[in-house]
Amino acid sequence: MPIATDQQVQQYVNERVRPRCEQVRALLIAIKDDKASIDDVYAATGEGSMWTDVRNDGPPHLLVPSDVRAYNAFISGLIAYMEASPDYPIVAKACVRPAAIVQG
Repeated sequence: MPIATDQQVQQYVNERVRPRCEQVRALLIAIKDDKASIDDVYAATGEGSMWTDVRNDGPPHLLVPSDVRAYNAFISGLIAYMEASPDYPIVAKACVRPAAIVQG
């Protein structure tokens, strides 16, 4: 397999690396916002919760309280992983556009 030319590397960086880094940064910002605002919801989905998902547009799975708690656990782990990664600062530095403001 031939080695990419400098132009091909630049194109890959411009079209894939930088846009993906911006998406990763946006994801981290969004899930940190989710985490910051989940306290009351988390408390309301504890043992004995009577909440039921009433979405009626045909999702393949209606969520239950334990699903909300699983999401919290997932994003907690993902935030910790991303922030602890020695490579995340490189991802952040690769971003060209300013970070978007999360609209919760």
